[in-house]
Amino acid sequence: MDPVIATGLINIGGNILQKILPSNPPSVENSKSSSFESNLQDIQGSSPTSKSLETLRDEITNSPELKDFLSRNSGNEISLDKLSDGSVRVLSSTGDFMTLRPESPACANANQFLANSMSSGQNINPGRENSVMLIG
Repeated sequence: MDPVIATGLINIGGNILQKILPSNPPSVENSKSSSFESNLQDIQGSSPTSKSLETLRDEITNSPELKDFLSRNSGNEISLDKLSDGSVRVLSSTGDFMTLRPESPACANANQFLANSMSSGQNINPGRENSVMLIG
């Protein structure tokens, strides 16, 4: 095909589309005049399941699942590690450990403690990557 004729056909097609389609696309109205950052902060700060680190620490250390483990390891540093299956390993500085199963309430609190500590940069275990200190 001749390039001049092809260019003409393209121009004609473009003109037809311009006449068929509206000249101004419909505008999207923003019902709120707030920014993404402020919305994100609102969501993060007002989460109903959001608890303080100290509250979570108290709930974890007072849970019946951990009472025996913590009594055997009193005076030792206790850290938490998240495992790939959603469970949490509770590790003593002596090497003793136990695993909290994902379906347990203590595991849910431990996961929230881990996530909140990591995001805030608090309670990070200096000797173990991706681990936080529960006691010590």
